[in-house]
This record gives sequence, structure tokens and C-alpha cells, in this order.
Amino acid sequence: MMAEIERQYCLLIVDDEIEIGNTYRDYFVRGFQVKIAKNGQEGLEKLRTGEFNVAIVDLLMPKMKGIDMIRQAREEGINTDMIILTGHGERDEAVESINLEVNGWFDKSGIEMPKLLKKVKELSEGIPIYQIRQILSAIPE
Repeated sequence: MMAEIERQYCLLIVDDEIEIGNTYRDYFVRGFQVKIAKNGQEGLEKLRTGEFNVAIVDLLMPKMKGIDMIRQAREEGINTDMIILTGHGERDEAVESINLEVNGWFDKSGIEMPKLLKKVKELSEGIPIYQIRQILSAIPE
């Protein structure tokens, strides 16, 4: 009997704080292929060229804020599930993230890594919402 091969999911971490990116990479590396981007521009480039199940995106970064990176990715048709990670939760960004169909919002201060891991796994293993919409749109009324 062949052993079941576990699928390796791809995770992108976008954070300008190198130590934080490395900490998250080290935490997720056991179950995911993990790539790191140091700012929103680099994150967007990686999203354009890679197949990521989930991206964990810092909200405030130099060069391109996380919310701007997500907006640009959505405009380009990139359907990766997004989780915002922030130490600076602003109401305007929270509202915009809902409109951009962000899949989670975590505060960096006092973050519970098992909860973040659970959310990343749920998103990776589930059927992405854009695929559900594509399927539903193909069904005649």
C-alpha cells in the first residue's frame, strides 16, 4: 500500500521587518513552502510569478503598503488568499480589506501563532472563493 503523499502548500510572507519574516518562515516551514518578500513591491512581483495558496501581508511597509499591494494584486486578477498582519490597525484599512476580500486580520502584538496557523491551513486546504464564484457563474439561471 502506498503512503498518502501530503500536498505542500505555498505561503508568501510579506513584511519589511526581517526578523518577523524569518520568525514566521521558521514557524511555517514544517508544513509549507515559504517565500519571503521584504516590501509590497517585492511581494507583488512574487505573487505575479508564483502560485501561492496564501499570503500573509504586513499592513505598513515602505515602498508599497500592504493594502496597496493587495489592491493591485486583485486588479491584476491574482486570487491568492490574503491575511493582513499589522501592529497598526486602522479603521479605513480594515474596511478596505473587507472590500478587497481579505481572508483574515491579525494584530502583531500578542499574536497567537496556532490561530494564525489554523487560518492559513483552512485557507490552503479549502476551495478558494474565486473558484466557487467561477463555478457558480457557469451555472445557468
